[in-house]
Amino acid sequence: MTARQIILNLVEGDTAPNLPVRFVGLDLSDYDSIAMKIEKPDGSRYSKPLTPDEEDPELGFITWEPGDLTVGRHRAEFEFLADGDRFTLPRRYPILFDVRRDLG
Repeated sequence: MTARQIILNLVEGDTAPNLPVRFVGLDLSDYDSIAMKIEKPDGSRYSKPLTPDEEDPELGFITWEPGDLTVGRHRAEFEFLADGDRFTLPRRYPILFDVRRDLG
């Protein structure tokens, strides 16, 4: 299987809709916490909790807040914690957010 990089195109300042994320084969309730770790183009970093869907065990959502999406290319990955163990996805390439300037 060829590894592929996920690139999402987003708009500066948007706070909706929530970003749906599916982890095929993982039951998100098995983890103590799941967070999306994000690095902005200026090198600053922040983390967003992933909220599991109440009905679909493989689906979660990231909720955006004002200031999260700034212009430029952001890099992201997910950190899973369970019983003191940690693993990160994706393994090979980070997720990229290409955030364009709002034209409004």
